[in-house]
Amino acid sequence: MSKIIAFLTDFGVRDPYVSAMKAVALSIAPDVRVVDITHEVRPFDIEEASFILLAVYRYFPRDTIFVVVVDPGVGSGRRPVLIETQNYFFIGPDNGVLIPAAEEDGIKRVIVLDNPRYHRHPVSASFHGRDIFTPAAAWLARGIPPHELGSETSPSTLVRPRLKLEARAEQGKIVLKAIHVDVFGNTILSIRWNRLVELAKEAGIKLEIGAKLNVVNLSSGKSAEAVVERVFSLAPEGTLVLYRNSFDFAELAVNRGSAARLLATRKGDTIVLEQA
Repeated sequence: MSKIIAFLTDFGVRDPYVSAMKAVALSIAPDVRVVDITHEVRPFDIEEASFILLAVYRYFPRDTIFVVVVDPGVGSGRRPVLIETQNYFFIGPDNGVLIPAAEEDGIKRVIVLDNPRYHRHPVSASFHGRDIFTPAAAWLARGIPPHELGSETSPSTLVRPRLKLEARAEQGKIVLKAIHVDVFGNTILSIRWNRLVELAKEAGIKLEIGAKLNVVNLSSGKSAEAVVERVFSLAPEGTLVLYRNSFDFAELAVNRGSAARLLATRKGDTIVLEQA
């Protein structure tokens, strides 16, 4: 079976960057299967790219090679790295973008991509996606072992991620962050659902279906009442719903509306859940 290279970037699709990377991949490994995760990450938004990678990587077949290019530090001293995990390979800049997904899957080893034999030459100072990351992915797909692509380093040397799945229980409330707002205005919170259930018990909050919560956006000052439901479509139109989304995160949504608009929420805002 041919290997898969999955690309995730902030390049958009109107410029030549994505096509150039695909062309390099196919030139080195003609049988590779190329998949686009998205190229619509907000420019320079490492945290958003981290979340998208974390949300989708585990649905790909084992041994998929992920190439992530959200790289505002390109051409500087930041390192190009390959992270081999229990089931996958992650290639990109050492700026934290790969870490949440790689750590969740279990890091086996880290390679700094410093062997020029497997770079495209001349290497552009501003396009490592084409000249370092993609060639490494394609040679890996061709069967070159990871250790030949560069020097091994300790996972402890990697830059820590900006994306943090953090929440805390206080007496009667849970404090967390909005980590992603999708095109519908659904607001994904910084906690997996199972962990939210644990924190709710610590805080003395009921999370069973039909429970009512006060949701406060401390960053905007907006608040609204939400109902816990299995999915937003089961609530009356215009109702704010807290539910377990399809990626196992806690999420706020409004049936036929926008939770982000209702609470004036942006990524990074602090959200508080309290019993109504």
